[in-house]
Amino acid sequence: MSNHTREFREEIELIDILRVIWKWKYFIAVSTLLFAAISGILSLHMTKIYQVDMVLQPGIVRMGEGGKNTYIDSPTNIQALIETGTFNQGILDAAKSSNEANLPRTLNFGISIPKNSDTLKISYDTPEIEKGKKVLSLLAELLMKKYSELVEYYKSEYQKEINIKEAEIGNFKVAVESSKEKIKSIQKRINELKAEAELINNNTSALIKERDKLIAQGNADNILSSILYTNTIQQNLTLANTYKNDINAYSGYMQNEKLALEEHGNNIRALQAEIKNLEFKKNSIQNIQVLQSPTSSSIPIKPKKKRNVILATMVGFFTMVFLAFLLEYIFQHKSIKKKD
Repeated sequence: MSNHTREFREEIELIDILRVIWKWKYFIAVSTLLFAAISGILSLHMTKIYQVDMVLQPGIVRMGEGGKNTYIDSPTNIQALIETGTFNQGILDAAKSSNEANLPRTLNFGISIPKNSDTLKISYDTPEIEKGKKVLSLLAELLMKKYSELVEYYKSEYQKEINIKEAEIGNFKVAVESSKEKIKSIQKRINELKAEAELINNNTSALIKERDKLIAQGNADNILSSILYTNTIQQNLTLANTYKNDINAYSGYMQNEKLALEEHGNNIRALQAEIKNLEFKKNSIQNIQVLQSPTSSSIPIKPKKKRNVILATMVGFFTMVFLAFLLEYIFQHKSIKKKD
């Protein structure tokens, strides 16, 4: 068969198809419109379904640099817990106890984890917005209850470290008071030694003057007395030197205690800084947070009236076209039988 003949036959077949469609055009058009109308009417009478959304953030165990936090549980684990129905019975029981009726026996949640985010978006479809909000609120409460013990455990661990640091500070404060008392006692002894040294020096000066006066007179008795004065002066000088050495020694002790006092103060400040850091970490621990309270969509998500009407129109059109060809075939078959 030539190409020309094949094209001619295809053209005839296309004309035959168009002829059938044109013949049954009113039937196809009216029936298609009927499909669309019925779909529209049914969509209007279908129960309106709203979507209630809630956004959660997993509990934080440790605040990290650059927003890289350590969470009490991963978003994927929390998602798995919700999707497997771990909290469904608890929600239903809590709803019953609060006189919330007409809840389904099973609860289906839609959960997504936004890209580059550690949050969970939880959705619940319901014809009653307030009950949907209640369901999501109960879910959040049960999640918080599940992780509350773990949160308290992590906080208690930090508190143990804080208590240890505070006990160390208490010991250093005792050492500080001890050093202060020692410094005070040493200073008192140094003052006493200085006072005694001053008395000895004054006495020595007086003895030297008396001795020099006796020597100047030149009497034999006076010379003997001056020798006694000299011995006493030597004893006073030795004692004064002893006092001086003792004062230097006590000054060294006091300097050591002052250094120890400064070290104790530095240790206390370092521990206080560590406690402040531990307190920050402890206070940073938090349970699951509701970043967005349950919020309903402004318009129903179901039924999708436009989509339903479009699909019904398309289905109706193709169904009627098929039916038109079927009817055309039946009528032609009957007419051929009559001619025969």
